[in-house]
Parts: sequence; structure tokens; C-alpha cells
Amino acid sequence: MPGSLSIWSSGLPSFAGWFLPHDRPLLLVNETNNPEQVYRYLLRLGYSNIAGYLAGGMLAWHVAGHEGATVRTVTVQSLCALFDREKTPWLLDVRSDAELEHAGHVTGAYHIHLTELVARMDEVPKDRSVYIFCGSGLRSMIAASLLKRGGWEDLVVVLGGLAGWKSVSCPIRK
Repeated sequence: MPGSLSIWSSGLPSFAGWFLPHDRPLLLVNETNNPEQVYRYLLRLGYSNIAGYLAGGMLAWHVAGHEGATVRTVTVQSLCALFDREKTPWLLDVRSDAELEHAGHVTGAYHIHLTELVARMDEVPKDRSVYIFCGSGLRSMIAASLLKRGGWEDLVVVLGGLAGWKSVSCPIRK
């Protein structure tokens, strides 16, 4: 949904407090038609202004003819191949410092921890494709939805993690 924020259900306890407002009503969207667990997470985090949930999820939204927005995805293997061919993609790494120390840095990636992204959005270019990377793609989708809400259009979430990273021109350094 335009203007929405994408946080996977089990990620809410870790990330809702960073990005969701306490002073506005929240509308939940999930594909299970059972928002009880999500509702419970949010109540425990102090969110009491939950307006409801969208019955039928995104399918119901689209069937009703409402506007939708998408974010492209690419596998980590495809991105590595793109780096090795063109060497021009702009890669945003939203992992934590601890993850960078443990798993390594991707050469050429620009690092902004996910929880710092809102304050540092002006560092992310709007005039080119931005490939967003984390350990799996879940936090990357949060980052993409934050940027999309801020006016960025050419966003690509990288699915996978460092396990699949095999770029010759953009290696991992420890």
C-alpha cells in the first residue's frame, strides 16, 4: 500500500518501536486474516491505537481496485553477476556493525544500519538504482518501504545473504 511500512510479523518486537508512530492509528495488513499475534506484539510494545486490520490482506486491497506499490527483488547471485558485469550498482547495506565484523563487509557497499536510515536518508541517491542488502532480505524490505515512503522509486531488495555472495569484482572483506 502506498505509504505503508513493511515489517514481517516476527520482526515487529525488534523494529516496531523504531519506525511506527504511537500518536496515529495503525492499520494492520497480513495474509493470514488472523492478526492476533501481531496485535499482541504491538500491545506489549505500548501501541494501543490499533484501528483494525485489512481482511483478506493485499489480495483484497488489489481486488477492490486500490493503488498498489511494488519493490523489485533480485537474488544475491544475480546481483553478484551484475556487479561483475557492470560494476555500477549502488548497494546499501543495512546490517549492524556486529554483523559486519562477524560476516564481513561487501566491498563497495554503503553502510547505514537500518535503525539509522530515517535520519540518514539524504545519503542515499535518488537518481539511480539502489540495491538494499541485509542478512536475508527481511530488514531490506523495511528499508525499502521507508525509502519508498520518502520518495525513492528505483529500489531493489536483495534476497539471500552473504552465504550466496560470490562476486569477483565486489568481494567480502573481513
